[in-house]
Amino acid sequence: RRSAEDASGTTLTTLQAENNERKELLDVEHKAFIHRMLDGYYNVLHKYRWVVLLVCVAGMCACIVVAAQLSLPTSSVVALLPPSNEYERHRLWSQNLLSTELAKGNGGVASIAFGLTAADTGDHLNPDSFTTLVLDDSFNPSSEEAQKFLLGFCDRLFANDFASPPKNDYECPINRFDEWLKGQSSSESPSDEYVQNCTGASSVPVPSEVFNPCIIGWSKLVGESFVLSNEGRVKILEVRSRTTVVYDSPFSELEEEWNKYENWLQQERESAPSGVQKPFHSDIAFYWFDTNRQMLRTAYGAAGIALICAAVVLFVSSKSFILTLFAGISIVYVLVAATACLVGLGWELGFLESILFAILIGISCDFVIHFGHAYTMYSGTVNRHYRSNFALTHMGPSILAAALTTFAAAVVMVFTEITFFRKFAVMLFMTILHSTLGCFVVFIVLCDCFGPSQPKMGYYTMRSKLCGSM
Repeated sequence: RRSAEDASGTTLTTLQAENNERKELLDVEHKAFIHRMLDGYYNVLHKYRWVVLLVCVAGMCACIVVAAQLSLPTSSVVALLPPSNEYERHRLWSQNLLSTELAKGNGGVASIAFGLTAADTGDHLNPDSFTTLVLDDSFNPSSEEAQKFLLGFCDRLFANDFASPPKNDYECPINRFDEWLKGQSSSESPSDEYVQNCTGASSVPVPSEVFNPCIIGWSKLVGESFVLSNEGRVKILEVRSRTTVVYDSPFSELEEEWNKYENWLQQERESAPSGVQKPFHSDIAFYWFDTNRQMLRTAYGAAGIALICAAVVLFVSSKSFILTLFAGISIVYVLVAATACLVGLGWELGFLESILFAILIGISCDFVIHFGHAYTMYSGTVNRHYRSNFALTHMGPSILAAALTTFAAAVVMVFTEITFFRKFAVMLFMTILHSTLGCFVVFIVLCDCFGPSQPKMGYYTMRSKLCGSM
């Protein structure tokens, strides 16, 4: 018992000595002008902490509402130069030409493929690496039921208001094949391909054992590129359709068009006979639709990664669950407040903006992590107000200096010619501004109102229980 009491007394003495050293350090720091300013700021913040807390909650809710209005771009054009630049003026001029308007007015061309699987086997990190064709091994159009389904496919497709033939004289391959059979069967001198491969078939459907050699012979005779075969079997059958959108149409229109095709094809898949149940559609216009969608996911993913990494770093450094929660709230404030400001400036989540978000979201975590670590520097039980004051006055000057130098870098980039750097400067300015407010106001107020007097107690209690149970 005596040795335990001696050990306990030694530990208590050590903690008191450490805290006395920090108090002496704080007293020395308070002699500096910046520390006196921060100490005075804390006194005002402490006096009105509950009012400031309510203002923070209301402001954060308002920022969330405004940030949720961040929209995707209405055009795929990425403007790298300001409107005053000669190259950008030429681009804007060319967009107003009659030829450009007529080209866009015709819409795009969608491809509906049978015999292929929707896949991307290219290098996802290399934009110059494209996919190879992945065949659908279940594709087999030789049965009479499958032939009848394919024969009526285009009529059903073009009966929709969102689809039309890509050319006035366009016919789907299986329909042209059907007309060829009718002509050859009534001809006095049919072609050798018909005589050798089609055994007198007069129209679609043909006997299943005849289908592959007959349609392959026809495709080679007429040079049909939308019927591809290998080893005596039809492997790919492609149908073309004109869409009502082009590559730079607004995201909402692209999404609506894609859903129309996809929903209609899903109904066709459900009613299709075996062997032709997996058609899928694609269009170069949908590349932009997918790019937009990925940019949105990238922004959300970057925000999630930043929150998780910041929580892990702060918990490892502070060993406090409550401070980790406060830091997460502060980081969320920075993200939604900076985004709300950009929405107010009329920004959209375009290609350049999504890159900037991915870069700058990490900056929003930096300042609050330092404050969280400074809050835990006192050992044992110390009043939350004293801890908050120490974190503010001890770490505040360094954070203010970092913010000032970053602001200076942002000011330099504002005067550049490239749009990317100008937008980077604006986003950097907004992020640093709200990061400073997030740690000097939001985080400190949370700590001053609800901060733990023993930040690490929960961690050590849980660790002792876990170690004891083992």
